[in-house]
Amino acid sequence: MKKLVVGCLVIVALGAIAVVAGSYYLYRAATPYIENARSYLQGLSELDAIQKNIKNTTPYRAPETGELTEPQLQRFARVHDHVRASLGQRMKEFEEKYQHLKSGNNAQPSITELITGLRDLAGVFLDARRYQVDALNQEGFSQQEYSWVRARVFEAAGIEAAHMIDLSELERAVRDGAGVTDFKAPEMPKMDVPEKNRELVKPYLKQMDEWIPLAFFGL
Repeated sequence: MKKLVVGCLVIVALGAIAVVAGSYYLYRAATPYIENARSYLQGLSELDAIQKNIKNTTPYRAPETGELTEPQLQRFARVHDHVRASLGQRMKEFEEKYQHLKSGNNAQPSITELITGLRDLAGVFLDARRYQVDALNQEGFSQQEYSWVRARVFEAAGIEAAHMIDLSELERAVRDGAGVTDFKAPEMPKMDVPEKNRELVKPYLKQMDEWIPLAFFGL
């Protein structure tokens, strides 16, 4: 049974039990679970709707050399700056959640922990995704090109990005009715980083400290 279907059944079943039992205490006990399930499903649905607003849907053909261009890096930086500026003080929630997950016993949080982090951020995450989609459209990015550029940027900076959430996979799971356990964090094979990419990224290294919390959650 797919997770989204199960979530809907949880809402219906818990609500039905409360009505049939006619118990005030049972209703109070069930309400948090009903609201959590409802909020979770609504959040995933909104994420899928936001994704559909990306104007550039042309498949991106990455260069065989794996090399970035200066315009790509500039556009990438403007996307992140736009999201951070739009979030304002709310950006601290991403930074705090990122630090919390990275300071745990596991050096690399599991996909379940990351999804839980997203659920905790909820509205802030959805707003950040909206701001990001606006910026992607302004910069002419497709999701494919942006994801490829993001991976190359952090790769060139020597930052482990293998356990970032892949938003395209998460949104695909929502459309297909799959649950969060039905996809994995993207595998990023070890490869030689083009020297050109290292040189292009150098001027942005200090700025990257501000990008990591967003990138960690797939933004």
